Amino acid sequence: MLHDQHEYYKLLNNTFMNVKNLEFLKESLKYLGFGEKLNADLENKIKEQPAEFKLSMVGEFNKGDAKEKVNYSLDFRKSDQTDMYFFNRYQATLKNDDPEKEKSQTFYITKNAGITAKEAYNLLSGRAVNKDLENKEGQPFNAWVQLDFNEKDKNNNFKVKQYHQGYGYDLDNVLRRYPIKEQFNEEDKAKLMKSLEKGNIQQVTFIKEGKEEKMFVSANPQYKTLDLYDSKMEKKYQGIEKKQKQDSDKSEEKKETVKQDAEEESEGKRKSKRKGVGV
Repeated sequence: MLHDQHEYYKLLNNTFMNVKNLEFLKESLKYLGFGEKLNADLENKIKEQPAEFKLSMVGEFNKGDAKEKVNYSLDFRKSDQTDMYFFNRYQATLKNDDPEKEKSQTFYITKNAGITAKEAYNLLSGRAVNKDLENKEGQPFNAWVQLDFNEKDKNNNFKVKQYHQGYGYDLDNVLRRYPIKEQFNEEDKAKLMKSLEKGNIQQVTFIKEGKEEKMFVSANPQYKTLDLYDSKMEKKYQGIEKKQKQDSDKSEEKKETVKQDAEEESEGKRKSKRKGVGV
């Protein structure tokens, strides 16, 4: 009798833990921008109790009048000690009509946080994302991150470039160099900056000679500018992007790499602006 009661309470406890684990994973997917589309498949897989499993979905994003697709493959693994499952990483692939031009990257999840699905799309599109990270000692710091499509690491991932506070990219100050109407309204400016920090291409209104013109912008921390696009999403050349300036900034970027460890330790004392982890 006592043995039966013990088994009953053990089963009851495991059921409770599985339910909590499932809800936690659902919240993780929602927070990371995958929504609720995978919830049913997630629940069915956990019921089957495999050692590990994958879930897949396709994300669709607007770029002007065009649409771009990203294939996501999410990896789940069961604990060696319990029946709990963990969502530790996912692979994102930006699709292209030419398969050889497709780009893929694996993003890692730590403590229920990391690069979101939309941020993964933005990074694979070549744009930079502002994230709160942690150094090797676990100290938080803030930096802009961007994929380097010219170099890969031992895991076949694109290497990640980081532009720390000491690099000198101040988005607020950069915005002031452009005749953007939205920056003169505090609420609109806050929304614009938040969107740019996520790596989005954001529609804005340029005021030129008293006339308003629809433009699109994205953050470019490497060259301490904004990238500009016209209403047809064609990139606009700026005089401030002359090769002489680019060469100068590349030199600064090289110096920043040397100082990176010192910057991380210093910036660990800063208060985090937004939750996130390393890519």
